[in-house]
Amino acid sequence: MRLRRRYVPLAAVLGLATAVLPAIASSETSPTVEAVNTGLYSHAWSPTQVSVLAGGVVTFSNKTAIPHGVDWVGGPAKPACDSSVPVGTTEAASGTEWSGNCTFSQAGTYTFYCTVHGPEMTGTVTVSANGTTTVTSTTTPTATTPVTTTPAPKTEAPGGSPFAGTPSLRSSQHGTSVHGSIQVSQAGAGGRLEIDLLAPSATLAKAAHGKHVTVGRFVRSSVKAGSISFAVKLNAKARRALSRRRRLALTVRIVLTPFYGEPTTITRSVLERP
Repeated sequence: MRLRRRYVPLAAVLGLATAVLPAIASSETSPTVEAVNTGLYSHAWSPTQVSVLAGGVVTFSNKTAIPHGVDWVGGPAKPACDSSVPVGTTEAASGTEWSGNCTFSQAGTYTFYCTVHGPEMTGTVTVSANGTTTVTSTTTPTATTPVTTTPAPKTEAPGGSPFAGTPSLRSSQHGTSVHGSIQVSQAGAGGRLEIDLLAPSATLAKAAHGKHVTVGRFVRSSVKAGSISFAVKLNAKARRALSRRRRLALTVRIVLTPFYGEPTTITRSVLERP
């Protein structure tokens, strides 16, 4: 009888210890980033910034009837996303009423755009390296020692502007494409280049909303230092407006996002004629 009385409390203690482990894991919450729309022409990610630990998960969703997608434009690596999350660099990687998870295994800052609306919808995910030792550090404090050294190389970035000089772009052009070139500096090497053609909505339809819409896009996911020539073709609606009006005022928005750092934007005005 004495052996049984000693054994029962020991089993209870072991059972209680195993019950605590799931509670620790479930205490880590996964943030959610949603696509939101204000009217027809204003779009954003909400919230624009979230933070997780290494190995953490962020839920991305678009509960609206307006297409959105996720374009990773900066970070130490591409996160692993569910197939339900439309990921890519063009408008084809988009959809309505979708939801899914992305897992971030490496520490660093990840920047993403919407594949349809570009830099207008910018968000960031900050991943902390000490997330890999959250569970083990409760019993082994020394496990956090290597964490302080691994992020250091990821935060270093070349200084200066990603552009070397100003874009070469004629203010008056002919045809159905806008041609030009830019110079990429060493600070911009490896970055993502996006060139958007914007036209006033009033020139494309009878209803004047006082807004600009994208009528052409050029994207290059990883650029090298040096000269880059581009030709951005007008979409079908813009080509019809150009044929009808015989001229089309455009805003050329050039965005270069370094592999590390914030996007740099240059805008120019171009008058396109047939």
